[in-house]
Amino acid sequence: MCLFEYIIIMRIVRIILAVIIVFSCVFTAFIGKNKIAEGVELEEIPQYKGIITFWQIDTFEGGVSSRRQFLLKAASMYEKNNDGVLIMVTNHTLEGAENSLKNGKYPDIISFGAGLEFSGASTILTDKKFAGGMIGDKTYFVPWCRGGYTLISNPSLTEEVKPSKIDKLLVSSATYTQPLIALSLENIIASDIEVKPPMDAYIKFVAGKTPYFLATQRDIHRLNNRGMEYNAVPLNNFCDLYQYASVITTDQVKNYYANDFINFLLSERVQKKLSDIGMFSCFDQVEYTDETLFNMQKLNGFLTISAFTQKNKLLELQELSMLSAKGDLGALNKIKNILI
Repeated sequence: MCLFEYIIIMRIVRIILAVIIVFSCVFTAFIGKNKIAEGVELEEIPQYKGIITFWQIDTFEGGVSSRRQFLLKAASMYEKNNDGVLIMVTNHTLEGAENSLKNGKYPDIISFGAGLEFSGASTILTDKKFAGGMIGDKTYFVPWCRGGYTLISNPSLTEEVKPSKIDKLLVSSATYTQPLIALSLENIIASDIEVKPPMDAYIKFVAGKTPYFLATQRDIHRLNNRGMEYNAVPLNNFCDLYQYASVITTDQVKNYYANDFINFLLSERVQKKLSDIGMFSCFDQVEYTDETLFNMQKLNGFLTISAFTQKNKLLELQELSMLSAKGDLGALNKIKNILI
C-alpha cells in the first residue's frame, strides 16, 4: 500500500468516526433522553419548591389548645425533611370556607368536620382506612384526629353514673353534631332533654343544679381545669366528632405533597402528640393519665355517619335523635339504617 492510499483510507475512517460521534450526540439530545425517561418509575419523587395551602375548619369543639397550632407544628416538622416545601395553615369558619369554595377559591388540603359541603376531593393514597370517608374501596377523607362523647354526672345530685332512664338531661351540641345518637345507642332514655351550644351547656352544668350532662372530651378538660367533682362514662357505640383531611388540589405535583403531608399527619410519630391538644387518634394509642380520657382513647369501632352527608340530612338526624332519645323505636331504627 502506498503512502497516498494510506492517507486516503485514514481520512475516510476519520469521516466515518466523526459521523458516528455526531449521530450519537444528536440521538442523545433529541431521542435518547426520551427513551431514558421511559424508564423512570412513576413513584419518583417530583421536585417542588412552593406553598401547599391547608384550610383548618372547626365544626365541633376540640380538646385544649387549637387544632391549627397542632397542624402548624406538624407542618414545621414536615418542612425540615422536605426542603422548599411550605405548608401554610389558615383557620376558616364553616360559612367563610363555603363562600370561598363557591367563588372558586380552593386550598390544596382541607381539614373539616361534619357540616361542610364541597366537591372536588381526590382519592388519598394511604393505608389508613376509615369507613366514614370512603366510597367503595377509595378513600377521599381520612380523620387525623377525633373527639368522643361521654355521659357526665354530678355526684352531689346522683349516685348512678349510667342509668337506663334519665329524668332531666343537659346536652352539649354543635350545629351539626349528633350527641343524642350516641346516647340512644347506649339504650339510655331521657324524659326532659335540653340541648344547648357547648359553652352554654358547660356553664349551666357547673352551676351545680343539673344531674346529667351529655358532653364531649372538651368538657372533661374544662372540668379537670376547674377542679369540679364529677363522674363520667364514655359512650362507646357512636362517634361523629372526626376532623377529616381531604386533598382537593388539581395540580399533580402539589397533589403528591398534599398526600405525603396527610400521611405524615397520620404517622405514629405525629398521632402520639395529639395529647398536646387533648384529642384522640383513630389509628394509634394516645397516652393520657386522666382515667376518663384514657378510656375514651381506648374505644374504637364506632358506628358513624358518612362524611359526605349533607347539612339538611344532618339536621334531620338531629330531629330523629331527639325522638329516639325519648324512646321512639321507629326513629332509632331509621337512624340505624343510616349509620355505617
